Amino acid sequence: IADPAEQGTANLEVCAANRFDLTEASAQLKNVLDPLTLVGEQFRLLRSKLGLVQKQRGIKTVLVTSSVPDEGKTFTASGLAGVFAQEPGKRVVLIDADMRKSKSGWNFGLNGSSGNCGLSEILRGNQEFGSGILVALGSALSFVPSGPIPSNPSELLSSPNLERVIKTAASNFDWVIIDSPPVLALSDTVLIAPLVDAVVLVVRANSTASKLVVETVNQIGHDRI
Repeated sequence: IADPAEQGTANLEVCAANRFDLTEASAQLKNVLDPLTLVGEQFRLLRSKLGLVQKQRGIKTVLVTSSVPDEGKTFTASGLAGVFAQEPGKRVVLIDADMRKSKSGWNFGLNGSSGNCGLSEILRGNQEFGSGILVALGSALSFVPSGPIPSNPSELLSSPNLERVIKTAASNFDWVIIDSPPVLALSDTVLIAPLVDAVVLVVRANSTASKLVVETVNQIGHDRI
């Protein structure tokens, strides 16, 4: 595989024709991107908090995860990337690293149409990082889909190629948001977490048992969340 760190920004232009339209996004995501909605304001509040941490600690790569499935981590990752991209002058990429149950593309209205390219193909060495990027029309938001579901996702995520991809993304974007599988269900997230600057842990209110949250925090590390 060509080292993504050596590909530079030139290859980021390869996907100029690979675009998606946020007008096709899900109704829930449209609500987040609407500046007049309560849910959108909550996401902008989260954006402000992370922006402050960025100024204090220089964070740029953020992993979004949860303890167990169906807590809303993919919706949170998609919404957070979307509101970050609304800030003037900010370039944002969302990387779907959930290669077992990918859903980020559905939030953006892609509905599986990006299935032939993405992270799994990049990590296999079949595709360069730049050619796996989709760009939203009229927005600073970019998206790297998970790609075809591999038979060995844990092995792909544990390869040195993932760290190169994250570093390349960080050198070309102001924010890198990574959607990952739940922590307690699979080993994937534990492999990704050490490679990012910070972790956003999503907890479903009145649903997720507190002991599961504590176990998740212990696995990731309190100081990283």
